[in-house]
Order: sequence, then C-alpha cells, then structure tokens
Amino acid sequence: MLQINVHPGPYTPGSSVSGTVSLEGDGLRALKVQTIKITFSGRIKSKITEPNRDRTHHRARITLFQYEHVLFTGPYSMNPSHQWPFVFRFPECCQPTGLSQFKNSSKSFNEDNHQLLPGSFGHSTANFLKADVEASVRYALEAALVAPAGSRGSIERTRLLTLIHQRHELHPDPRLSFRSRDCDAQSLYLLPEYQNRTPTFKEKFKAGIGWAKSPEARYILKALLPTVAVIGRPMPLFLGVTYDADRSTTESAPPVLLRNVKIQLVARTTVRCASASMWSSNDVHDSDYNTYTLGEKDFNDQPIELTDRFNVAELMNLTMGERQVSLVPSFKTFNIIRTYTLRMHVTTECGRKKSHPVFATSELVIMARDYCPPPVFPFAVQAVGAEADITVVPPSYEAVVNK
Repeated sequence: MLQINVHPGPYTPGSSVSGTVSLEGDGLRALKVQTIKITFSGRIKSKITEPNRDRTHHRARITLFQYEHVLFTGPYSMNPSHQWPFVFRFPECCQPTGLSQFKNSSKSFNEDNHQLLPGSFGHSTANFLKADVEASVRYALEAALVAPAGSRGSIERTRLLTLIHQRHELHPDPRLSFRSRDCDAQSLYLLPEYQNRTPTFKEKFKAGIGWAKSPEARYILKALLPTVAVIGRPMPLFLGVTYDADRSTTESAPPVLLRNVKIQLVARTTVRCASASMWSSNDVHDSDYNTYTLGEKDFNDQPIELTDRFNVAELMNLTMGERQVSLVPSFKTFNIIRTYTLRMHVTTECGRKKSHPVFATSELVIMARDYCPPPVFPFAVQAVGAEADITVVPPSYEAVVNK
C-alpha cells in the first residue's frame, strides 16, 4: 500500500509542506518498482453544464504551479516496508500554465500571471432550469508508484491540502454605505384618541370610504451598511428614522417601532470556461448565487422604538462568518470570481401599519481573518518548489535486482 503521510493544513503561502511517502506490503510478495515520485500542485477548475438535452459541458483548467520530486528509481523488486521523506514549499504567487485555452481577454477576471496564490475553494450547484456552475481551487500531493514496462501494479495516491486566504491590510477601511427608504403609515391609530382604544366598525368604515380621512405619517428609514468586513470580527450596522413633517398630516412625530431584523449575505460565484464548441470565438461565462442568513432577531414581544441612529449589529451581536464555517473571503483569479452583497431586511411599525423595506450594498468585500504583510517580490519572480537544500538521504532497505 502506498501512502502519503502529511498534515492536511491549513497552510499559508510560503509555508513548508513536509512528510513522507511510505510503501507498506503484506510481506508475501515483492513489488516491482520502476519509479516512485511525488508531485505537488495547485489547480483551478471551472465548469458550466448547460440545461439542454445534451448537457453540454464547458470547462477550464489552469495549473497554478506544479513541482515534482523523484523519490526512488529502479527497476527493483522491493520488499516493503519503506518510506521516503519530502519537503515542498507553497509559492507566494502563481506560475500558471493553461491560459491559452481562453479565446478572449477579460477585464472582469484577474489575468495577472504573478497574482498572489488564492486560498482553497469549492463551489458546486445542481440547477433544474439554469446552467450548473462548478468551481474549485485545489492543492494536492500526488504520489505514484510506476511499475516497469510490461508489469502490472502501478499505484497512485492523492492527499488534498488546505491553503487559507490571508488579508494584507492590517486595518481595512471601515467605510459605510448610506441607504434610505421612504415609508408611510395611514391609520386612525395615529390620532391621540385611539392610542388606548380600538376604533369602532363605524369609524373604520367612514375612514375607509373617505368620509373621515385617516391621518398619514411619512418617515424615512436610514441605514448605514459596511462595504468591508473581516471574518471573525463584528460588523457595523446602523438603522435610524427621520420624521417627514412636510408630507405628514399628523400633529407630531409618532413612534416608529422595530419589529424584526434579518441580515443576509448573498454570495455570487462567477466562472469563465473555454467553449465546448470549436466554432465559437468567445469564452463562456455564468454566475451562481447562494444566500446565507447571518442573523435574525424578532422584537414582537418587546418592540424597540427607533431613534435617529440605532446600532443594530450591537443588539444582534453579529460577527461576520461566525456561523458560516465554509465562508471564504472575496477573491478574483483567472477563471473564478467570488463576490458578496449584504442585505438587511427590516420590519417596522407605525400606527399599527407595518413596512418591510430592504437595504442592500452594491458589494461587500469580505477579508480573511488572518493578517499577513504583503509579500515583497524581487524584480524577477522565481519559482519555489522542492527545497533545493534538502540533504535527507532515503532510509536504507533491502532491494532485489531483477534478473
């Protein structure tokens, strides 16, 4: 049995990956071995499956880097067990191959050949009426035992490694985005005489047909939403209300009560693939959406009267990504883009009339939890693969030369 013994991570760009490749057998028969090697690579894959009868597949596969190290060279008949150490290092930036499969240049995607290495990522959906979108950023060690020509018994093993995203801004810009919604409430309950009693059927009927027009209160709900969020940190979220006296018919500003707040995160995954049609002169693009609920709080039992500025995040104790274990930061690479939008659903009440406004950011940039200073590259970017200064000698073993 061929095994890769290594810690799965998480790792960071520039960190070392060390372990062993071991060969274990039943001791009853020798294994014929030509070569034992290990490959360390990073790959990005994207796939779009059209919802047509043929289920047409468009694909793209880019190798971010690939290093290979030969651990043993035969041919020999080996009596297990044996093991060989290896050491690799994650590069800081990409060394891509496979970009020629795209037919067009795209300003939307990151086409910098020396862009920083993206973190591990996986996305897959199965849709009924629209195209299926798949995307992955995967780092792996692949060990292979190659049998001599004419012999059977070649073996391959793969171990996936996790590379975490890092942010390179110590103190991200806390810039907030302002949003507002006009709301109105027309109700007899806005009159002082109905504060403590319910209108009769006759009073409601008169108000309903216009004989006694109900007073109207107009107010503006204002929200301040973050444009940048860091995973594991609280988010700033503010909600306020302003009474519009010029357009209202009430004598004074009535109370506006907060009944419910729900915060949602909408993730958008956009991919680019090479067209499956040899006649097409364009690449194929598509997007898929996932919605996560970051938090929801109901205040029906104890409604809160809104003020000019109210800290919603503090009340809800919101932390970005606390409940979403698989949440990854925003990123953009050769054929995958991951972006987010924040939505705040609010239910307010004025004069027993409810409003349900929704506030949303155009984009919310999510940054990684872990900070790392931006790397400083020399004028020429050098590939970093198998450690050049490794002097570890493979362990001794008894080998029988084929005769």
